[in-house]
Amino acid sequence: MGPIIKRRNIEWEKFNDKMERVFGRNFVQVDDLYYHVCKEVDFGENEEINDIEALKKLQELHDMEGELYVITDFCYYTKSGPFIVEASQMEDFVETFYTTYGEDFYSTDVVIISFEDKKIWVLFHEGKCWLAEN
Repeated sequence: MGPIIKRRNIEWEKFNDKMERVFGRNFVQVDDLYYHVCKEVDFGENEEINDIEALKKLQELHDMEGELYVITDFCYYTKSGPFIVEASQMEDFVETFYTTYGEDFYSTDVVIISFEDKKIWVLFHEGKCWLAEN
């Protein structure tokens, strides 16, 4: 038996309210999160990376702590809302994502948000990742 990962989802409406309160904005497209960028890495659109490599690229931008809101393609098309995962469980969450949800964690874009630290990590499908701070 694998690790027990505590994860839950937040409804989109509640998430959007939280975004508005903490960051003063919402987003429709990931491009909308390209503001107050404090760190950026361009790894190239042609580089294929697996799920754990995707997570590592984001973690290299800044340490992740506490409660994180994680958005993948799965959250959009299932209308489940963002996942809420503790930073200490992110690696296990990503490693088990495919077996749990039947798809890759990183297929186009990944957004991870810490409302507590007011940080947004973005892995963009055009081969770049960035960290934005409010």
